[in-house]
Amino acid sequence: MNILLVEDHRLVADAMKVMLTEIEPGVNITACYSTQHALSTIDAGKELDLILTDLFMPGIDGIGLLTGLRNRGITIPVVIVSGATEEKYIRSAVKNGAAGFIQKTLPGAEMMAGLKQVLSGGRFFPERYMHGSVNQEPDKHPEPAVAGHNGVSLPRPGEKQLQVLRLMAEGNSNKQISQIVGISEATVKYHTSQLFKLLSVKNRTSCVREAHNCGLLAAYDEA
Repeated sequence: MNILLVEDHRLVADAMKVMLTEIEPGVNITACYSTQHALSTIDAGKELDLILTDLFMPGIDGIGLLTGLRNRGITIPVVIVSGATEEKYIRSAVKNGAAGFIQKTLPGAEMMAGLKQVLSGGRFFPERYMHGSVNQEPDKHPEPAVAGHNGVSLPRPGEKQLQVLRLMAEGNSNKQISQIVGISEATVKYHTSQLFKLLSVKNRTSCVREAHNCGLLAAYDEA
């Protein structure tokens, strides 16, 4: 069995590696200390059975890793391991395709049981969500209309451009966006320039602000 561990704190990563050796004899654990490194490892074709990732990391975070895998068509189960307890983070993990969300305060035995449940094809989330809204399909927001200056209708950006826009709104650089979406930096720059033209702006800050004003990020804001 091959497990990829994505954790930017090396002491935490070392402790988790020791714990993960108990899953089964001969388990192989690869540690990556950034999401960028993890995506490069995945792109290199490494065969994996499970990915564990922290949620909050410098640069691309755990949700960015889930997005990157989805864009690559990769269906390896991913479990978020985080100290976060807020429902919005768990909902975001579910919405973006996580197979589980394990809080770091969970006893080791329960954490191992949860990982084994995921490896057997199940899902594992905090108990209070297991039979509640976390197992339901996320709400489908209607696509907001795009109204530019003076109420003039604008053509709606394509799916990839909207994804670039949303990642831009999160503060990701062109390089980070290219890694998450799985496209070249040149393509990211092309989509960015098209968004600038569409919204009649000249920089990223104005682009994000105008996108909010036009309703392009409305559904994203509510997620």
